[in-house]
Amino acid sequence: MRNAAVFPFKHRPNGIIAASWWAVIFNPSFPYRLAHMLLACGITASFVVAGLSAWRLLAAPQDAGAHATLRFGARLAAVLVPLQIIAGDMHGLNTLEHQPAKVAALEAIWHTERGVALTLVGIPNEETGRTDYALMLPKAGSLILAHDANAEIKGLDAFKDHPPVAPVFFAFRVMVGMGVLMLVVAWGSQYWLHRKMRAPPRWLLWTFAGFTFAGWVATLAGWIVTEIGRQPWLVTGVLRTADAVGPASGAKLGASLTAYVVTYAALGLAYMVTLTHMARNSGPGTESRRKSVPDPDFQER
Repeated sequence: MRNAAVFPFKHRPNGIIAASWWAVIFNPSFPYRLAHMLLACGITASFVVAGLSAWRLLAAPQDAGAHATLRFGARLAAVLVPLQIIAGDMHGLNTLEHQPAKVAALEAIWHTERGVALTLVGIPNEETGRTDYALMLPKAGSLILAHDANAEIKGLDAFKDHPPVAPVFFAFRVMVGMGVLMLVVAWGSQYWLHRKMRAPPRWLLWTFAGFTFAGWVATLAGWIVTEIGRQPWLVTGVLRTADAVGPASGAKLGASLTAYVVTYAALGLAYMVTLTHMARNSGPGTESRRKSVPDPDFQER
Protein backbone atom coordinates (compact mmCIF):
# COMPACT_ATOMS: atom_id res chain seq x y z
CA MET A 1 0.00 0.00 0.00
CA ARG A 2 3.02 2.28 -0.02
CA ASN A 3 2.89 2.92 -3.77
CA ALA A 4 -0.85 3.56 -3.90
CA ALA A 5 -0.63 6.05 -6.75
CA VAL A 6 -0.28 3.10 -9.15
CA PHE A 7 -3.16 1.10 -7.63
CA PRO A 8 -6.73 1.18 -9.00
CA PHE A 9 -9.19 1.82 -6.14
CA LYS A 10 -12.95 1.80 -6.01
CA HIS A 11 -14.60 4.38 -3.82
CA ARG A 12 -17.65 3.24 -1.88
CA PRO A 13 -19.97 5.19 0.44
CA ASN A 14 -18.45 3.48 3.47
CA GLY A 15 -14.83 3.50 2.30
CA ILE A 16 -12.54 2.32 -0.48
CA ILE A 17 -11.55 -1.09 -1.77
CA ALA A 18 -8.74 -2.23 -4.04
CA ALA A 19 -9.97 -2.92 -7.57
CA SER A 20 -7.06 -5.30 -8.17
CA TRP A 21 -5.20 -7.15 -5.44
CA TRP A 22 -2.66 -8.27 -8.04
CA ALA A 23 -1.75 -4.62 -8.55
CA VAL A 24 -1.52 -4.13 -4.80
CA ILE A 25 0.77 -7.11 -4.22
CA PHE A 26 2.93 -6.83 -7.34
CA ASN A 27 3.51 -3.10 -6.99
CA PRO A 28 6.70 -1.34 -8.18
CA SER A 29 8.48 -1.90 -4.87
CA PHE A 30 7.58 -5.60 -4.59
CA PRO A 31 10.76 -7.17 -6.03
CA TYR A 32 13.03 -4.90 -4.01
CA ARG A 33 11.19 -5.43 -0.74
CA LEU A 34 11.03 -9.18 -1.31
CA ALA A 35 14.76 -9.46 -2.04
CA HIS A 36 15.63 -7.16 0.86
CA MET A 37 13.56 -9.17 3.33
CA LEU A 38 14.71 -12.60 2.13
CA LEU A 39 18.34 -11.55 2.41
CA ALA A 40 17.65 -10.12 5.88
CA CYS A 41 16.21 -13.48 6.93
CA GLY A 42 19.27 -15.29 5.59
CA ILE A 43 21.69 -12.94 7.35
CA THR A 44 19.75 -13.21 10.61
CA ALA A 45 19.84 -17.01 10.44
CA SER A 46 23.53 -17.11 9.54
CA PHE A 47 24.49 -15.03 12.57
CA VAL A 48 22.25 -17.09 14.86
CA VAL A 49 24.01 -20.24 13.64
CA ALA A 50 27.47 -18.71 13.95
CA GLY A 51 26.69 -17.09 17.30
CA LEU A 52 25.28 -20.19 18.93
CA SER A 53 28.23 -22.19 17.59
CA ALA A 54 30.54 -19.66 19.20
CA TRP A 55 28.69 -19.99 22.52
CA ARG A 56 29.19 -23.75 22.28
CA LEU A 57 32.91 -23.45 21.50
CA LEU A 58 33.45 -21.15 24.45
CA ALA A 59 32.26 -24.02 26.65
CA ALA A 60 33.57 -26.96 24.60
CA PRO A 61 36.49 -25.83 22.38
CA GLN A 62 36.99 -29.28 20.82
CA ASP A 63 33.42 -29.69 19.55
CA ALA A 64 33.85 -30.59 15.85
CA GLY A 65 30.22 -29.90 14.95
CA ALA A 66 30.35 -26.43 16.44
CA HIS A 67 33.51 -25.63 14.47
CA ALA A 68 31.78 -26.66 11.24
CA THR A 69 28.60 -24.68 11.90
CA LEU A 70 30.60 -21.60 12.93
CA ARG A 71 32.49 -21.67 9.64
CA PHE A 72 29.28 -22.23 7.69
CA GLY A 73 27.42 -19.36 9.37
CA ALA A 74 30.32 -16.93 8.97
CA ARG A 75 30.88 -17.83 5.31
CA LEU A 76 27.18 -17.55 4.50
CA ALA A 77 27.04 -14.12 6.16
CA ALA A 78 30.14 -13.03 4.24
CA VAL A 79 28.25 -13.72 1.00
CA LEU A 80 24.79 -12.45 1.98
CA VAL A 81 25.72 -9.13 3.61
CA PRO A 82 27.31 -7.67 0.42
CA LEU A 83 24.29 -8.86 -1.56
CA GLN A 84 22.07 -7.10 0.96
CA ILE A 85 24.00 -3.87 0.45
CA ILE A 86 23.35 -4.10 -3.30
CA ALA A 87 19.67 -4.94 -2.77
CA GLY A 88 19.35 -2.11 -0.25
CA ASP A 89 20.81 0.37 -2.71
CA MET A 90 18.32 -0.70 -5.41
CA HIS A 91 15.51 -0.53 -2.87
CA GLY A 92 16.63 2.97 -1.94
CA LEU A 93 16.44 4.13 -5.55
CA ASN A 94 12.91 2.75 -5.78
CA THR A 95 11.91 4.43 -2.51
CA LEU A 96 13.31 7.76 -3.69
CA GLU A 97 11.07 7.52 -6.74
CA HIS A 98 7.87 6.43 -5.01
CA GLN A 99 8.26 7.66 -1.41
CA PRO A 100 10.51 10.73 -1.52
CA ALA A 101 9.10 12.06 1.76
CA LYS A 102 10.30 8.94 3.57
CA VAL A 103 13.79 9.36 2.12
CA ALA A 104 13.87 13.02 3.13
CA ALA A 105 12.89 12.05 6.69
CA LEU A 106 15.28 9.15 7.16
CA GLU A 107 18.17 11.27 5.90
CA ALA A 108 16.94 14.44 7.66
CA ILE A 109 17.02 16.46 4.44
CA TRP A 110 15.20 19.63 5.43
CA HIS A 111 15.43 21.64 2.21
CA THR A 112 15.34 20.72 -1.46
CA GLU A 113 18.77 21.19 -2.96
CA ARG A 114 21.41 19.79 -5.26
CA GLY A 115 24.51 18.04 -4.01
CA VAL A 116 22.91 17.06 -0.70
CA ALA A 117 25.32 16.15 2.10
CA LEU A 118 25.08 12.81 3.88
CA THR A 119 24.39 13.14 7.60
CA LEU A 120 26.27 10.37 9.38
CA VAL A 121 25.10 11.23 12.89
CA GLY A 122 23.20 14.04 14.52
CA ILE A 123 20.01 14.94 16.36
CA PRO A 124 17.10 15.97 14.12
CA ASN A 125 15.24 19.03 15.39
CA GLU A 126 11.88 19.45 13.68
CA GLU A 127 11.13 22.69 15.53
CA THR A 128 14.11 24.47 13.97
CA GLY A 129 14.22 22.43 10.76
CA ARG A 130 17.84 21.42 11.17
CA THR A 131 19.99 18.57 12.47
CA ASP A 132 21.91 19.53 15.60
CA TYR A 133 25.48 18.31 16.15
CA ALA A 134 25.52 16.85 12.65
CA LEU A 135 28.54 15.10 11.18
CA MET A 136 28.15 15.38 7.41
CA LEU A 137 29.90 14.35 4.20
CA PRO A 138 29.48 16.93 1.41
CA LYS A 139 27.47 15.72 -1.62
CA ALA A 140 27.57 12.13 -0.39
CA GLY A 141 23.81 12.14 0.18
CA SER A 142 23.01 12.83 -3.47
CA LEU A 143 25.70 10.37 -4.56
CA ILE A 144 24.27 7.52 -2.50
CA LEU A 145 20.58 8.31 -2.97
CA ALA A 146 20.61 9.10 -6.70
CA HIS A 147 24.06 7.91 -7.83
CA ASP A 148 24.82 11.48 -8.86
CA ALA A 149 26.79 13.81 -6.58
CA ASN A 150 24.97 16.85 -8.01
CA ALA A 151 21.46 15.37 -8.12
CA GLU A 152 18.57 17.34 -6.68
CA ILE A 153 16.94 15.65 -3.70
CA LYS A 154 13.58 16.83 -2.40
CA GLY A 155 13.66 18.00 1.19
CA LEU A 156 10.97 17.94 3.83
CA ASP A 157 9.97 21.47 2.85
CA ALA A 158 8.61 20.04 -0.41
CA PHE A 159 5.95 17.95 1.33
CA LYS A 160 2.83 19.05 3.14
CA ASP A 161 2.77 15.72 4.98
CA HIS A 162 5.80 13.72 6.00
CA PRO A 163 6.69 11.15 8.67
CA PRO A 164 8.22 12.12 12.02
CA VAL A 165 11.91 12.59 11.38
CA ALA A 166 13.68 11.41 14.53
CA PRO A 167 12.32 7.82 14.72
CA VAL A 168 13.12 6.93 11.12
CA PHE A 169 16.43 8.84 11.17
CA PHE A 170 17.74 6.91 14.17
CA ALA A 171 16.20 3.55 13.20
CA PHE A 172 17.76 3.76 9.74
CA ARG A 173 21.19 4.38 11.25
CA VAL A 174 20.78 1.46 13.62
CA MET A 175 19.92 -0.78 10.67
CA VAL A 176 22.77 0.43 8.47
CA GLY A 177 25.26 0.57 11.33
CA MET A 178 24.45 -2.98 12.39
CA GLY A 179 24.79 -4.10 8.78
CA VAL A 180 28.23 -2.54 8.50
CA LEU A 181 29.34 -4.21 11.75
CA MET A 182 28.05 -7.58 10.56
CA LEU A 183 29.99 -7.14 7.32
CA VAL A 184 33.18 -6.38 9.27
CA VAL A 185 32.68 -9.40 11.53
CA ALA A 186 31.81 -11.78 8.68
CA TRP A 187 34.70 -10.75 6.44
CA GLY A 188 37.21 -10.07 9.19
CA SER A 189 36.72 -13.53 10.70
CA GLN A 190 37.59 -15.48 7.57
CA TYR A 191 41.36 -15.44 8.19
CA TRP A 192 41.06 -17.10 11.59
CA LEU A 193 38.32 -19.50 10.48
CA HIS A 194 40.31 -20.72 7.46
CA ARG A 195 43.46 -21.51 9.40
CA LYS A 196 44.10 -25.22 9.76
CA MET A 197 45.27 -26.81 13.00
CA ARG A 198 44.33 -23.75 15.03
CA ALA A 199 41.14 -23.04 16.88
CA PRO A 200 39.54 -19.58 16.52
CA PRO A 201 40.78 -17.19 19.23
CA ARG A 202 38.41 -16.68 22.13
CA TRP A 203 37.99 -12.97 21.38
CA LEU A 204 36.57 -13.95 18.00
CA LEU A 205 34.21 -16.45 19.62
CA TRP A 206 33.01 -13.78 22.04
CA THR A 207 32.49 -11.42 19.10
CA PHE A 208 30.28 -13.92 17.28
CA ALA A 209 28.49 -14.71 20.53
CA GLY A 210 27.72 -11.02 20.95
CA PHE A 211 26.39 -10.84 17.38
CA THR A 212 24.11 -13.88 17.72
CA PHE A 213 20.96 -11.76 17.47
CA ALA A 214 22.41 -8.83 15.51
CA GLY A 215 20.26 -9.69 12.51
CA TRP A 216 17.12 -9.32 14.58
CA VAL A 217 18.18 -5.86 15.70
CA ALA A 218 18.82 -4.75 12.11
CA THR A 219 15.55 -6.26 10.87
CA LEU A 220 13.45 -4.67 13.60
CA ALA A 221 15.08 -1.31 12.95
CA GLY A 222 14.29 -1.74 9.27
CA TRP A 223 10.63 -2.38 9.99
CA ILE A 224 10.50 0.72 12.16
CA VAL A 225 11.79 2.69 9.17
CA THR A 226 9.19 1.07 6.92
CA GLU A 227 6.13 1.48 9.13
CA ILE A 228 6.83 4.89 10.63
CA GLY A 229 8.28 6.10 7.34
CA ARG A 230 4.96 5.76 5.52
CA GLN A 231 3.10 7.95 8.00
CA PRO A 232 0.74 9.78 8.00
CA TRP A 233 -0.63 7.41 5.35
CA LEU A 234 -2.11 3.94 5.68
CA VAL A 235 -2.49 3.85 1.89
CA THR A 236 -0.10 6.41 0.46
CA GLY A 237 -1.94 9.37 -1.02
CA VAL A 238 -5.33 7.71 -0.58
CA LEU A 239 -6.10 6.85 3.05
CA ARG A 240 -4.63 8.44 6.15
CA THR A 241 -3.91 6.38 9.23
CA ALA A 242 -6.00 8.77 11.32
CA ASP A 243 -9.03 8.15 9.05
CA ALA A 244 -8.83 4.37 9.45
CA VAL A 245 -8.64 4.09 13.23
CA GLY A 246 -11.40 2.37 15.20
CA PRO A 247 -13.38 3.64 18.18
CA ALA A 248 -11.01 2.23 20.84
CA SER A 249 -9.95 4.77 23.44
CA GLY A 250 -6.39 5.83 24.07
CA ALA A 251 -6.38 3.98 27.38
CA LYS A 252 -7.41 0.72 25.71
CA LEU A 253 -4.82 1.12 22.99
CA GLY A 254 -2.14 1.91 25.55
CA ALA A 255 -3.04 -1.12 27.65
CA SER A 256 -3.10 -3.39 24.60
CA LEU A 257 0.23 -2.08 23.31
CA THR A 258 1.82 -2.43 26.74
CA ALA A 259 0.58 -6.00 27.05
CA TYR A 260 1.97 -6.89 23.62
CA VAL A 261 5.34 -5.25 24.31
CA VAL A 262 5.74 -6.89 27.73
CA THR A 263 4.62 -10.31 26.49
CA TYR A 264 6.82 -10.41 23.43
CA ALA A 265 9.78 -8.89 25.25
CA ALA A 266 9.52 -11.66 27.85
CA LEU A 267 9.18 -14.32 25.15
CA GLY A 268 12.13 -12.90 23.21
CA LEU A 269 14.33 -12.74 26.29
CA ALA A 270 13.36 -16.28 27.31
CA TYR A 271 14.10 -17.50 23.79
CA MET A 272 17.54 -15.90 23.70
CA VAL A 273 18.48 -17.12 27.18
CA THR A 274 17.28 -20.65 26.36
CA LEU A 275 19.20 -20.84 23.09
CA THR A 276 22.47 -19.58 24.54
CA HIS A 277 22.09 -21.83 27.59
CA MET A 278 21.46 -24.88 25.43
CA ALA A 279 24.42 -24.02 23.23
CA ARG A 280 26.77 -23.86 26.19
CA ASN A 281 25.29 -26.70 28.21
CA SER A 282 23.96 -29.37 25.85
CA GLY A 283 23.49 -32.60 27.76
CA PRO A 284 23.25 -33.15 31.51
CA GLY A 285 25.49 -30.96 33.61
CA THR A 286 29.05 -30.63 32.40
CA GLU A 287 29.30 -34.22 31.22
CA SER A 288 28.67 -33.21 27.62
CA ARG A 289 31.68 -30.89 27.71
CA ARG A 290 33.99 -33.74 28.63
CA LYS A 291 32.48 -35.96 25.95
CA SER A 292 32.54 -33.42 23.12
CA VAL A 293 33.94 -35.00 19.98
CA PRO A 294 37.33 -33.42 19.27
CA ASP A 295 37.95 -31.83 15.90
CA PRO A 296 41.22 -33.24 14.49
CA ASP A 297 41.76 -30.14 12.35
CA PHE A 298 41.87 -27.76 15.32
CA GLN A 299 43.92 -27.33 18.44
CA GLU A 300 42.91 -25.02 21.24
CA ARG A 301 44.99 -21.93 21.67
